[in-house]
Amino acid sequence: MARRTTADLEDQQDLMTKASARAQELAAFTERPSFNDETVLGRDANWPRITVVTPTLNQGQYIERTILSVLNQNYPNLEYIILDGGSTDGTRAIVEKYRRYLSHWRSTPDAGQAAALKEGFERATGEIFAWINSDDVYLPRVFRQVGSMMKKQPATDVCYGNMYLLDATGQFVTERRLTRCSSRLIKLGIRHGAFGFYQPAAFWRRTLYQRVGGIDPSLHFDMDNDLFIRFSLRGGRFTLLPFPLVGFRIHEGSKTFALQDQSKSEIPLLNTRYGLDHASVKAGCVRVFVRGYRVWRHLLQGDAAYLCRRLWPHRWDWVS
Repeated sequence: MARRTTADLEDQQDLMTKASARAQELAAFTERPSFNDETVLGRDANWPRITVVTPTLNQGQYIERTILSVLNQNYPNLEYIILDGGSTDGTRAIVEKYRRYLSHWRSTPDAGQAAALKEGFERATGEIFAWINSDDVYLPRVFRQVGSMMKKQPATDVCYGNMYLLDATGQFVTERRLTRCSSRLIKLGIRHGAFGFYQPAAFWRRTLYQRVGGIDPSLHFDMDNDLFIRFSLRGGRFTLLPFPLVGFRIHEGSKTFALQDQSKSEIPLLNTRYGLDHASVKAGCVRVFVRGYRVWRHLLQGDAAYLCRRLWPHRWDWVS
């Protein structure tokens, strides 16, 4: 392994300084209610209605910050739905504190995360959909940026962005960035294993969601990949918001961390279902081309230091 240069170390120090500031801002944003009741409970038709669904089960340690990251957006046309699978850890009491700001919520046993999401989106009335799990948090001012962009660009079906990775205490650890790509190139990349999205940092139109058939409740891990594959294959048009939208928390109790191996079990199913090719020589060539294009786009975005950081081993490299 190559030895780190002084410039590398200085870049790492700069990253950690910025990381501390980001963590402090995010902690302050989700520490206590800072929203205006009239705004959050209103329905300002000048803004597209955003529906956010949160499925949860025994995430009482984190869910209040998730809720506040939604409500503190102070978005003037918000619908928020929480579906609890029958938590026994105090989640119910926390959600009850914010009940008047929720369009719907329930706490009863269900068939799992995907089934809860399907139920939530079937109740949704918004023009724009998203879901956030009950241990993740939105960054400040995200909803207004999304709402404004989707209003100005009616041809956009899906907007996607970057995300921060957080540890169990909410400290910034690292980040994940994406690049602008044409919808056609995204489709090519998805077919051959060269492109993906960060589900918590994505918003999409109701019309596209309904056109592709919504969440598949039979899936336990890859319901997000399944949905985005269908978005792309059915002609969805994608636009990047080139900044972080969400803090994605990794901790020992999270599904992503605890069930890493099992979470890969549904990939062959999706490959077969949609005729995806990740194994042929052609697929390998496509991956080289698409990834090369993405590196070029990263460089155009000023992400050279980010690319260098991705080359160094990190304990969360498996979160690609």
